[in-house]
Amino acid sequence: MITMMYKQVVDALRPPRVAYARCHPMGEPGNADQQRVVIEDALELLMIATEPGSIEALPYRWRCEDYSKIRRERG
Repeated sequence: MITMMYKQVVDALRPPRVAYARCHPMGEPGNADQQRVVIEDALELLMIATEPGSIEALPYRWRCEDYSKIRRERG
């Protein structure tokens, strides 16, 4: 399992499972809520992705999301 932010690198390397993020693949420095959401999503992909080459594009726009709200909604 890997998180990456450059789609062209994902396509070239073809790792077995990828959580693709448009920016900051593990979240922005100092933003614990964002980092937690990204890690949770990556772990979820690891559990559900059964086929090699699975790529999941994370839906977040980094500075447009309320990550603390996302965490509260997840419980």
